[in-house]
Amino acid sequence: MNKKTAVWSGVYFILLAAAAAVYIVVNTDALKAVASSVFAVGGIINLVIALRCKAKGYPASKYLLVVAAIFCLAGDIGLCYNFIAGMALFAVGHIAYIAAFRTINMVGWRTVGTSALLIVGALLWLLLWPAYDFGDLTPAIIIYAVVICCMLGSAIGVALDGAVNKKLRFCIYLGASLFYISDLFLTIRMFAGGGRGYSVACLVTYYLAQYLLTMCVLLSAQSGESRVKPRMNVFKRLFCRAYQAVFYLALPLLPYRQPKPLGGSGEAAELLSSKGKRKALIVTDSTVYKLGLCDNLVSTLRNQGIDCAIYSDTVANPTVSNVTAAADLFRKEGCDCLIAVGGGSAMDCAKAAGALIIKPKKSIYKMRGVLKVFGKLPLFIAVPTTAGTGSETTIAAVITDDKTRDKFTIISFCLAPHYAILDPAMTIGLPPSVTATTGMDALTHAVEAYIGRSTTRMTRRLAVEAVSIIRANLLTAYTDGKNQYARRRMQYAAYCAGLAFTISYVGYVHAVAHSLGGKYNTPHGLANAVILPYVLKRYGVSARKRLAMLSRKSGVSDAMTDDQTAAEQFIAFVEELNAKMNIPAKLRVEEGDIAELSRHADKEANPLYPVPALMDAKHIQAIYNDIKE
Repeated sequence: MNKKTAVWSGVYFILLAAAAAVYIVVNTDALKAVASSVFAVGGIINLVIALRCKAKGYPASKYLLVVAAIFCLAGDIGLCYNFIAGMALFAVGHIAYIAAFRTINMVGWRTVGTSALLIVGALLWLLLWPAYDFGDLTPAIIIYAVVICCMLGSAIGVALDGAVNKKLRFCIYLGASLFYISDLFLTIRMFAGGGRGYSVACLVTYYLAQYLLTMCVLLSAQSGESRVKPRMNVFKRLFCRAYQAVFYLALPLLPYRQPKPLGGSGEAAELLSSKGKRKALIVTDSTVYKLGLCDNLVSTLRNQGIDCAIYSDTVANPTVSNVTAAADLFRKEGCDCLIAVGGGSAMDCAKAAGALIIKPKKSIYKMRGVLKVFGKLPLFIAVPTTAGTGSETTIAAVITDDKTRDKFTIISFCLAPHYAILDPAMTIGLPPSVTATTGMDALTHAVEAYIGRSTTRMTRRLAVEAVSIIRANLLTAYTDGKNQYARRRMQYAAYCAGLAFTISYVGYVHAVAHSLGGKYNTPHGLANAVILPYVLKRYGVSARKRLAMLSRKSGVSDAMTDDQTAAEQFIAFVEELNAKMNIPAKLRVEEGDIAELSRHADKEANPLYPVPALMDAKHIQAIYNDIKE
């Protein structure tokens, strides 16, 4: 707001206050019309200023706010002649305010939930308070009460939207609240025997409300924002947000298990021996097995009198047949504990095999989804050979159908490993490309956990720590694969990121990546690395504030950098990190597969993932178009 506009706003306030004061003292219909015309004219002048300055902001809102002010002026005049007519004109004004607020903030659970609570509270107040006597006006009063409650609920929805300019949010919320309070004073004055004091309070709050709401004409035009269009129909959005809210509220009660870190194979062998274990099933993949990464573990276990059976046929994106074969081998060999050695694929295979072991009569397909498996897995140790998947901390297993190549997720608290061996020696010798993509996998976990809407203080702290460590160590681990310090720090970063997203979940990056892994066998870390910057751009203003906070706290941006710049800097940081590690900017996506892929991503992500901005299958297609070669 420039100096001339600031002077005008002060003059406008003085004029409106003076007119309202004269009317309150003299209290004639003529002066009422004059006083009310001031805020209508003020709104029009604000609109002219906004148009002359070519301010964009929320284009439709400034017109609707002026329309609302004009209808309120008409309502003021109408009340002098016919109460019902005046109330109807005010109701139309409130509807115009609702429409204005909706151009700034889409309908969501915040708006609907607060409106519903306000309506219930208002009706209970109006109908049960014995002092009220509405007579034949009761139906009209109830209708008007519902409308103004929706108006205030819409204003609260704007106020709770962190993507909207703070000054605009404040003015809308305070203006709408004062209007609501003003009408409350009016009902007490007219229908409950309230004295002159209620009439004065009604008018003071009313004119202050109209000043704030008409000033929103300028603020909405000069806010520099643009409304994010809904990318999912309102009913599905409400269902998704309600579903996510239930999980969020239940977080303190849910039995998340944090795996206890172990320093190496010797510590693991002593642990198993102390618990009386006699034979372990080691689940791994052929590459890890051929590289001899299991040898030290096997020999250490045998030195402690613990025999081993090895399942080494796990493939990238483990299949149902992998899971079934591992579970069958566990039973056949009489094993009593599980050890997963490898990346996310080996751990996912071991988790799902564990679920089959405790539920032998249940099909793996009936376990897909959330909380379909209950029980206690055999003692389970995860040994990550990469620093990225975080699977050693998670309660999820991603499995691929052998025939259809569809990926599905099994999520249950019992799937989390009991222990995790964080030994940097297990990651020495990894190809640089694997170091790069698994490191970006960990970064994706941290970012999606931080910018989602189900974060906690702990998960935000873990996510920031993970991003900071990755920023400082991933390139070193990539260029100097034998650097044990960088390897150890990356393992810890993956562990932190895994704990963060286990509780706060992920988002559309993972949903899209899983669909590509199922269809084309695209390595998960590679897919996440490529997709991440595109999805962050697609979220736009919805994720800006949290992404900016993450950027500043992790050291990507300076502490004083504004939100928009900091968010852009973080996305640039991701793109530059990919480029320095020779990660491509595009992936294989066949045009004819996009509709099917987006349906799978939609099915996985919604309603579970608490993403910054909800998208349905149709809008998720845009992400595939962004990333395709």
